[in-house]
Amino acid sequence: PQPVYHQSAPHQPQELAPDLSAACSVAQEMRAAVLAELQLPSSAGVARNKLAARLLSAAAKPAGELKGGLAAVADASAAAFLRSRRLLTIPGLQQKRGRALAEALSHLARHAEARQAGGGTGGGAGGVDGGSPGFGPSATSSLTLGDALSVGRAELARLVGEAEAAELLRLGEGGCDGGVVERGPARSISAEVSFPPTSDAARHAETLRGLAATLLRRCAADGRP
Repeated sequence: PQPVYHQSAPHQPQELAPDLSAACSVAQEMRAAVLAELQLPSSAGVARNKLAARLLSAAAKPAGELKGGLAAVADASAAAFLRSRRLLTIPGLQQKRGRALAEALSHLARHAEARQAGGGTGGGAGGVDGGSPGFGPSATSSLTLGDALSVGRAELARLVGEAEAAELLRLGEGGCDGGVVERGPARSISAEVSFPPTSDAARHAETLRGLAATLLRRCAADGRP
């Protein structure tokens, strides 16, 4: 199957660069190998940087918005894709840090809405100088990276600090987070499976023999005695 492309403008399809197209072919081969050996479906994302690729892989899952198993984004659309991601799905913002930022943004929007409803223009405690955020009050889980960036660098720095604001702005511009670094050979090889729900010792022994055979096969394929 062909990869599903995320486009910032679907009516203006953008071709992938040759190296990204080649990466899509490799990803398809990997998915086919996983399916053949483990009988498990898998998803993959292809992009210029690791964060976009990781988020694309999640979006390509059956329950994701893109589905299809394999998703790719052209370089020109990478920034738009990253800005469309919910804050709480971005690695590093999935726990307390991301929730605190999302809650601060929601508070900012509520304050701006209340100020507008009252006809006020002043920036009281916790107020926003220079206008309202580019989004309305909503559930913190639905706020995106683009929503966070819409408040401007100064306000973002006030909320999370200058260093983190700069990092979020860099991500929103599609900034590369470094290439993939090869880690070298795996220190260990394993095989695992959930035991069937039974107390039958013979079935447990059969499962263990199957695991041992799988482990030996993987060791041989890796060139280990």
